Amino acid sequence: MEMGRSRGMRKSILDVAWTQFIEMTVAKAEDAGRRVILVSPRDTTKLCSTCGEIVPKALSVRVHACPVCGLVMDRDENAALNILHRGLLSLRF
Repeated sequence: MEMGRSRGMRKSILDVAWTQFIEMTVAKAEDAGRRVILVSPRDTTKLCSTCGEIVPKALSVRVHACPVCGLVMDRDENAALNILHRGLLSLRF
């Protein structure tokens, strides 16, 4: 069997790659006198960054449109705001 053929092997390789990426990012940040804060990415693309409503959507849907508060923006921008908010919240504790 070729390396990377099985799902478990692919996942292991991806896990190692992400771990190395995070380690390099943390080291670069420290060299620059900065800090990296890791947050859970769970539901960051579904959570409305304005009102907190969970808005389910398929991966192919690229626009976040909240039926509760009316916010419409790019899905990735919405996720970035949620990640920023989680990071800032973690600094308070």
